[in-house]
Parts: sequence; structure tokens; C-alpha cells
Amino acid sequence: MRPQRSLPAIAAAAVLMLVLSACGGNHPTEAPGEPSASPSPAPVVSTATPIPSPALPPTPSTAAEAQIIQGSGVYIGQIDNHSVEIETEEGPTAFELGVGTEDAPDLLEMDDAVVFAYVEKVVGSDVTAVQRVLSSLSKAEGGGSASPAASALPDTQTFKLTLEGVEEEKTAALAAGDGYSLYVFDIFSFDAASGKLAMKVDPGYYAEITRLPSGFKLDALEQEGRTELAATGKVTALSREEQERRMSGIRLYLTAMGSGLTRQIVVKEVDGQGYLIKLNIPQREASEGFGPHVYASLDSLVNQ
Repeated sequence: MRPQRSLPAIAAAAVLMLVLSACGGNHPTEAPGEPSASPSPAPVVSTATPIPSPALPPTPSTAAEAQIIQGSGVYIGQIDNHSVEIETEEGPTAFELGVGTEDAPDLLEMDDAVVFAYVEKVVGSDVTAVQRVLSSLSKAEGGGSASPAASALPDTQTFKLTLEGVEEEKTAALAAGDGYSLYVFDIFSFDAASGKLAMKVDPGYYAEITRLPSGFKLDALEQEGRTELAATGKVTALSREEQERRMSGIRLYLTAMGSGLTRQIVVKEVDGQGYLIKLNIPQREASEGFGPHVYASLDSLVNQ
């Protein structure tokens, strides 16, 4: 006869199984080979703080262009189609015609008092090489010509000349030509009708003065001058510095040297009036004294 289990034992076993089953449901078993999920770390976001770059100083050219300089002086004349020369406190100074000033020279005459404004531009990398560009140029209010009228000139005038390395004072007398006057030294004869100024001791040394019409063409005069001088020798145009050592108001200065002879063709302006001057300079005994005297006489020329 098989032994029978007691009812209390069976009931206790059933309760135990229910408890174990409930505990297993709260913690499910992970599948084999499946990694357990772990919380991912929060991404780190970095924010870049912009660092301002240091401001660069303006280049010399930029700084110069920004500064407008006012000035005043005496108008000497037009160097070429793009530049003019003005006598300032620094001496004769070249200025480039900027935008809006291209026609300003047409309203001016030589020796007019002028006012102007300009900027300085550095040329290339050399900060000492400065180009002056005009932004305005006009005749000064109430300003007239700085050169005296012929009627106001004295009958005689004394000039300082350097002769054979020695500075001397020489007196010249006022003489009238065709629409102009000039001072003539006693070593010269002057023919007012032909405008010829010649040495008395050797008439082969002379200067011929011709009054030019208004609106004369400088380019055409230069071409004609070069053609004429080519018969003497190689034609050379003198530099601005060499021109100023001889006379003021020069627009053109051509020279040619041949066998025993130098010939020169000059265009000079006085208060806007042009003059064509032709010089004949032989290489003879009188050469030393002719140059200083004739250049002083020609530079004294004024309009009547």
C-alpha cells in the first residue's frame, strides 16, 4: 500500500513554487550573447569663443590718401597734359592733375596767385617717394599776376651774374619789343622789329624772340624744333633742373651741338603769353660771357 502525502505538505510546496515564479518575472533573464544595455554618456558640446584679430594699421598710401592738404602759391605753368608746376614755400613743386582739375590750367595764367588742395600718394614701397595729386586748383580770390607790368618797370635794373666763376653786378636798360619789354645789357644790340638780341663784338652770338599766337600747339613747335636742330647735331631736351638754371617759365627747351656751334630752341611763357626763342651760340672767344647775359635778359621779359 503506497504511502499518502499529507495535505499540508502539498500546499506548502505549491506556495513555494508560486513565490519563486513571481520573483523570476521581475528580473527577466538576458538572452545569451546579447550585451546588456548600459546608459550612454551625454555628449560634450564645446563652444568656441571667437578671438578678435588685432586691427591692422593703415598702409602709408591709405593714410596719405585720406588726408587732404590745403595750399597756396604762384602758378608757374603746365609741365605736360597731366601735371602742373606751382611755386610754394618749398620752391617749384610738381603736382599731378587729379579728377576734376584737368581743365583748371585753361583758366590760369603764369604767375597767377592760386589756391589748391591735394593728397599725397606713396609711390611703390618707398614711403619717401610721394606723388602730389590735386583735387582742386583755382585762382586766388582777388589774386592777380605776380609779375609787374612793363609800365611799372624802372628804366634800368641791376643783375647779379656769374662770369668766369666770379659774381658781378651788371646794369641793363629797359627796351621794348613787339608786345613785350626786356632788359638789355650794353654788350648787346637789340632790333625791336625783328626781336633779335645780338652781341656787339660778335653778332654771330644772338637770340631771336618771336611772340606766339594764343592757343599755340606745343607738340607742333617741338616737332618743328627737332627737325630744325637736327641739321646741327643730336637733339636733346633739357631736364627741368637744367631749364630752371637758365630761365623761368620754360615750356620747351631743345638743344643741339655741332662742329663749333650750339643752337637752342626755347618756348617760354609769361602770364600765359608764349614766346619762341632761338639761340645761336658759336664756340668762340665770346662764349663765356654770352650765356649769363642773354639768359638774364630773356628771363626779364614781360608783356606790354
